[in-house]
Amino acid sequence: MVIIRLAEPIDLAAILEFDSFPGERVTEIVERRMLIVEIDNRAQAYASWQKDGCIGKDYVNKLVVKETSRRQGLAKRLIASLNTVLSGRVFISAPGNNLAAVQLLESTNWKHAGEIVGFLPLNEAEVFYYKDLRPKLCAMKRRAGNVCDAHPSTPKLPGR
Repeated sequence: MVIIRLAEPIDLAAILEFDSFPGERVTEIVERRMLIVEIDNRAQAYASWQKDGCIGKDYVNKLVVKETSRRQGLAKRLIASLNTVLSGRVFISAPGNNLAAVQLLESTNWKHAGEIVGFLPLNEAEVFYYKDLRPKLCAMKRRAGNVCDAHPSTPKLPGR
């Protein structure tokens, strides 16, 4: 069974098995800035973000899928789930020479925002995209009459 949810500290060991990127996963998990794809009770992919990280807008800075779980649509599912935790204009980027990432973003309706040449070590272009996300309540929370943890300003239903 495939589950997409906010990461918990118990997920860290599984994430570190396939994560080779700089950054502080513990902080992202504790601050509830990471979604994971869980298959058979084990993290197989994650997306993390920085609040106000790109010109004052939320910025998805990591989208990582375990090598053995690639080509199964997990990245697409993560991107489709971002509106359960983020809303408003959100940015994401990818190296211009990473054709799989660029095609993924374009196929999931992210709009080209521009690029920065020289941003990467070999003067390659980093290509930036944006999307206006609307909040979507997680199905389980909606059925329970609650809201997603990411949208605490939305009132809970009385008696819940």
